[in-house]
Amino acid sequence: MTAALLALQALTNLSLAPAGPGLPRGWTLQHIKGAAAPVFAVTRAHALRIEADAAAAFASYRLRAPLRPRPGTLSWQWRTTTPLRDAALRQRARDDAPARVFLVFADGRMLFYSWGAREGRGEHFLSWTGAKRGVLVLERADDADGSWHMERRDPFADYRLVFDRAPKAIVAAGVSADTDQLRVRATAEVSELMWEPR
Repeated sequence: MTAALLALQALTNLSLAPAGPGLPRGWTLQHIKGAAAPVFAVTRAHALRIEADAAAAFASYRLRAPLRPRPGTLSWQWRTTTPLRDAALRQRARDDAPARVFLVFADGRMLFYSWGAREGRGEHFLSWTGAKRGVLVLERADDADGSWHMERRDPFADYRLVFDRAPKAIVAAGVSADTDQLRVRATAEVSELMWEPR
């Protein structure tokens, strides 16, 4: 039991961040041209709350040391009460999501675990924004009921699945939300990302 607990690794510092408005120290906000940034806050439960009102941005945290490819499980919880039923992740004009968890790899590729709309769970594809961005849908609009959803993924196997090549090390992780295409408001919360090697 103790060994298993010691093997768990938080990818970011969210679990240690004090509650309050804004991003935790050490996080970087990447703005999207022409869009306002969502409002971020750390909750008392150490989740990152995102409120996006016709807004879009990426909030990322660079890992203290790269996570090399090896068997393991990345887990987190997230929730939203905002189903974006008119979104369509494959279409530029409707590519919005109340929450996305993303990983940045050493080769510059990014994998976005996305809260989708009508897409099927497990559906994956390359983003219209470029071949170095992959999308993997984990939840749908019908799942946006405010309850916490637990995700457990093998990110290196997912990299192979989406990009069809050998995975590189993970160098950063983050959370994003975007509602700038549909011009709507969405709220979501995402917990710390935990890595457990096998």
